[in-house]
This record gives sequence, C-alpha cells and structure tokens, in this order.
Amino acid sequence: MHRWVAGLLVSMLWVSPIMIEVGTAGTTGEQAPEQKQIISKDDFKLIQERLKAEGVYAGPVDGEVNAQTEAALRAYQQKQGIPVSGAADEATIRELQIRLPASRQGEGAP
Repeated sequence: MHRWVAGLLVSMLWVSPIMIEVGTAGTTGEQAPEQKQIISKDDFKLIQERLKAEGVYAGPVDGEVNAQTEAALRAYQQKQGIPVSGAADEATIRELQIRLPASRQGEGAP
C-alpha cells in the first residue's frame, strides 16, 4: 500500500509541471498568434481609428494591441451584439466595415 501511494505521489509530481504549463497558456496577455499573422500594425491602426470614431476607444492610434485596445474591442463587440472576445476577429472587422487583405482571401470565387 505504501509503495502504491509513494508511486502515485511521484507520478503526480512528475506530471505537475506539464499540467501547470498547459494551464497557464494564453494568460500572459499576449494576443492570439493568428491575430498577429493576419493583422498588420497599419491595419490595426485603421481598426483603432474606427473604434475611436465609434466612441469606444480614447487611446493613441499606434497599431499596438494592449489592454486599452482590447477593452475597446470588447465594448464595441458588446455594443454591436457580436461575440465578445476582445480580439479583432473576422466578425468584428466585418462589423467595423473594414476590408483587410487577409479578410479578402477567397472572395470572388464562384
């Protein structure tokens, strides 16, 4: 019985660093990797300008994704009744009436 308990404790300690890594993924405040690849800094400046025009963003139009821009995206998404993610996702970009090169892929196909 003691060997079984000791074995269980050792295996839990061995697996716990893996569980901690998995549990903390995405909690560092970084934006989603797909957003980094799809939206350039210049494109994000356009998004910030539209959010400013909508009255939900009062920060600088610098193309940087930070807590202030994420809060503005959430406020806009809630205001428009679209899923609230805090990210400049496809639905939000469409609602802002912005056409980015990445969101135009596949258009024109029959």
